Amino acid sequence: MNNLNKDDLKVIAKVGDREVTNGDFAKFLQTLDPSILRHFMNEPDGFKTVLEEMLNQELLLNYAKAHNFQDEEEFKKVLNNTIDGLLKSYSYQKVINKAKEPTEEEIDLFMENHADEFDKPFVNASHILVDNEEIAKKVMSEMDTKTFEELAKEYSTCPSKDNGGNLGDFTKGQMVKEFEDAVFSMKEGEVRGPIKTQFGFHIIRLNKINSVQKPDDETMRKEVRLELLRRNQLAHYQEFISKLKEKNKVEIFI
Repeated sequence: MNNLNKDDLKVIAKVGDREVTNGDFAKFLQTLDPSILRHFMNEPDGFKTVLEEMLNQELLLNYAKAHNFQDEEEFKKVLNNTIDGLLKSYSYQKVINKAKEPTEEEIDLFMENHADEFDKPFVNASHILVDNEEIAKKVMSEMDTKTFEELAKEYSTCPSKDNGGNLGDFTKGQMVKEFEDAVFSMKEGEVRGPIKTQFGFHIIRLNKINSVQKPDDETMRKEVRLELLRRNQLAHYQEFISKLKEKNKVEIFI
């Protein structure tokens, strides 16, 4: 029998006759998107807001049970689809968990042949973010008569406008893909735009290409181990599916 943590058993709320413990709340937190959770926890009453939402969901659960929603045909269809989805995910995880772990020799060889791929180039860039392409083109047309910083303060909707649009130093993986693809293909001093992303339209200036940061050996080994394991898992999954197809006829008609 597992040892129960006293803190987990502490009652922190009640919904009707049901006691809600610290342990229940911890499990609820694990179901939330990490970025959403961080947002609320940075608010003054964030903890209370998240707890109240958990209790709201408990109220909905009680309401559903009281009205026998579980007996409705529509719910049964949703439940069956959910079970099928969970079984697919569970089966996939069981398959890839049987992939072999990379050996130390394989890690050494990969590090030797791909060392440069783990270097992280840092750049310093500025941008002007606007809502639509028409404004972006207008900003570009004024580049000859005003400085980038002046235009950023005049047009940009990003808080970086107060700093002339400067975003500071960053490396790959920190910006959205379209923005990153543009920045890391530019030359120092180059201005490019408009670049469309989910946030709007950007005019970008690459201010400086900084030195490349090389990860330490331990960090690199961890990254290589994960990459090789991912490759082994993919290969094992594909091989497993091929064997299933030998026993189960699969036909495509489009």
